[in-house]
Formats: sequence, structure tokens, C-alpha cells
Amino acid sequence: MNNLFSQRRQRHFMELLKYWRLVFNDHFVIALFFLFGALAYGYSQWLPQLNNHLWWSRWLLVLWFVLITQVGRLATLLKRPDPVFLLPQVKSISRYLKQATIYSMVLGVLMMLTLAAIALPFALTTERLTRLDISLILITALITKVTWHWTARKAISIRWGAQRRRTVAEYWINPLIVWLVTWLVGPIWGLLVSVILLIAMTTYYRNVAIDWRLAVRAEQDRMFSIYRFFNLFTDVPSVQGNIKRRRWATGLIKILENDNHPWAYLYAHGFVRNTEVSGLVTRLTIVGMLVVFFIPVNWLNTVIALLFIYLVATQLMPFYEQYQNNVFTHIYPVTHEVQVKDFQRLLNRVIIIEMLLIVIASIGRDLNWQRLGLNLVLGITESYLLTKFYFQSRIKKITK
Repeated sequence: MNNLFSQRRQRHFMELLKYWRLVFNDHFVIALFFLFGALAYGYSQWLPQLNNHLWWSRWLLVLWFVLITQVGRLATLLKRPDPVFLLPQVKSISRYLKQATIYSMVLGVLMMLTLAAIALPFALTTERLTRLDISLILITALITKVTWHWTARKAISIRWGAQRRRTVAEYWINPLIVWLVTWLVGPIWGLLVSVILLIAMTTYYRNVAIDWRLAVRAEQDRMFSIYRFFNLFTDVPSVQGNIKRRRWATGLIKILENDNHPWAYLYAHGFVRNTEVSGLVTRLTIVGMLVVFFIPVNWLNTVIALLFIYLVATQLMPFYEQYQNNVFTHIYPVTHEVQVKDFQRLLNRVIIIEMLLIVIASIGRDLNWQRLGLNLVLGITESYLLTKFYFQSRIKKITK
């Protein structure tokens, strides 16, 4: 069983690494650097405006710590055939689950402490915390996450698996009690409550027999949530979409296509129907709008807006070769120059729509019209340069 879990953990890591390489490409990593840099800068500028007499600060901290306790689920790595082939090893499966629980706890605690550290500057600003208080809060976060994983381990047992509502309530109520006591009473009392809950959990739910079908289903649900995240950036075969007509997309296609141009028709329909491309463009646009809306610094706001316009253009460029492997497209009675112009028209219209949405969002909460006008002028200039010169250079490299 020890070797079995080690092998599955290694294969699981390699599978995730394959998708991480596709998700965190060069352009996305650059965007993340600017995004997190802008958020960190805005966070640092917001903290000096706070004081230690805010009535809502402790409640916000309680909400944050309850939410981050839910991050990092139990990874058993069980497969669908396991109930058949591992059933004779029912006595040895406890060692397998022990390794899986420890592995999940280590990852969960690391994520918990990292997310808790993000809230500490806010807590230090609004609350009078000492070094001892900070240490107690981090220890409480560790113990609370370990207790949460014991609850998850109990949830896939034969005895408690059927009581799903009770388990879901424990996922949220136990951390809520701990963090209410921590932030409303004191860190030392929150630590004491977390220790009591951990002792009660490990004593009351000791040696619970696994429910195979429930455990396999829980692991499938966990992996499906991970695959859905990956599917936001790349095509994941395990995540199948549903075919459904979107009537609102008809108007969008009419805006993107050009009458009596087969390549314009094909690119417009392909862009809207290809959720990998259109979904990525949509997500980048929404994220860009949210980021520029909350950045008050004018020069940083402009840089982020131009960056997202560039990212959308670079992510859309490879769509030009989408149909090169389709033999029927090579018998179209149109020249290569017409294909290039049709795609350039699609690229230009998509970038213009995305640019206008981001520029409108850049007005911000303070309704800075001067910043909006500057971003509009620079956005139009960048869009023209991208579609006129950058796209032409990319086409030359492709057609060589």
C-alpha cells in the first residue's frame, strides 16, 4: 500500500504538471506578475487609510479565515476499479488512507498558512496584535486545517458517509466557532477551542471503515473541480461541454463576420463556438476590467490596460492556423490574401471590443475622465499597431 500511494502520487503530480505548463505560459505568467503586483501595491496603499476602530474589521477577518479553511481538499487518489481490486486489502487500506491524509494535510496547511499571511498586514493595522498573538493565530490556523481534514476523512466512512448534511455543517461550523472566538475573544482562547475540537474529532472518529463508492465519488468530484479550472485555459478531455444554441451569440457573429467571405464566416463562427479561445479572451477581458477599475494610480492603470489588450491579441493570433489541418479549407476558391484580411478583420474587431470594455472600466471608482481619455487614445493606438504591424510580422513567420 505504501508503494501504491507513492506511485499514484507521482503519476498525479506528472499529470498536473502537464496542465500547469499549458496554463502558466509566458504571456499568462507576465500577466500574473503585473496582476499580483498591482493588487499588492493597491493593498499597501489601502492599509494606511485604515485605523484600529473599525467595527467590521474583525468580522471580515472571521469570514476570510473561515473561507481559506475550505481550501485544500482530501486527496485520496482512489480510482474507479479500486472497490473491486483493493477490496481484499481492506485491512491494509488504512495505511494507504493514512498516507493520503498526511499528504493532503501538508498541502492544505501550507496553503492555509500562505493565505493567512495575506490577511496579517490587515490584522496588524486594524487590531493591536503582538508577536505572540500572531504565533497563536498561525498555530490555530494549522490545527483548524488538520481538524478539517479529519472531518473529510470521516465523510468517506461507512458510518458517517450517509450523513452528508452533518458533515457539510461541520466543514463550516467548526472553523466558524474557532475564528469567532479567536477574533472576538482572544487568540489564546481560539487556540484552546481548536485543540479541543481536534481532540474530539480524532477520538470520536477513530478507526472508521471506508465507504469505497463514496470515497471514489469524492475523489472524482475533487479532480473534476481541478480539471474545470484547467479547462478555463486549455482543452481537457475529461471535461465535456454541453451543446446548446446561444441565441445571443447570433448577433455577435454578425458583428464579427463579413458577408460573402467564406473565411470571415468560418473564423467568426469558429471563434464564438470554440470555448477554449473565446472563453480565454472573455476571461482576460473580465479580469482586466476588474483590475483597472480598482487601480487608482494613473500610470499603473494605463500600463495594466495596455498589457491586457496585448495579451488578448497574442492569445488570439494562433487561431489563424485553426483550420490549416482541414483539407477542405484548401479548396476554397479564395486567395491567401483574402484569408489574411478576413482574419485581420476578426482580430481588429475583437481587440476593439475588448479595448473599449477595459477602457470604460478604467474610469474607476473616482470617475477619472482624464484617465479614461488617455487610455482610449493609447488603446486605439495599440490596437492599430497590433493588427497592422504585429499581426503582419506573425503571418510572415507562419507562412515561411
